[in-house]
Amino acid sequence: MRRQRAKQGQALIEYAFLMVLLATISIAVILLAGNQLKTAYNDISFEFNHLTDSNSYAPDGSVVPSGTTISCTPGTQPVLRGHKWKCH
Repeated sequence: MRRQRAKQGQALIEYAFLMVLLATISIAVILLAGNQLKTAYNDISFEFNHLTDSNSYAPDGSVVPSGTTISCTPGTQPVLRGHKWKCH
């Protein structure tokens, strides 16, 4: 009887350690990739808000006239991603 209780207690402790480990890894991933996740979420949200819009937008949010591109800092090139220009 005692042996069965000891095994159940050991299983519970192992389960708790696994949950703590998974929570720690999840928090670390969110902290390390948080900026990229925020940028991706903002880009997707922007595209959904401008689905029927025929304009393209500069990185600062201003409208870029059709047929023109934006200027970027030296060493980066403008790339049109959906409705928004980005400097890469």
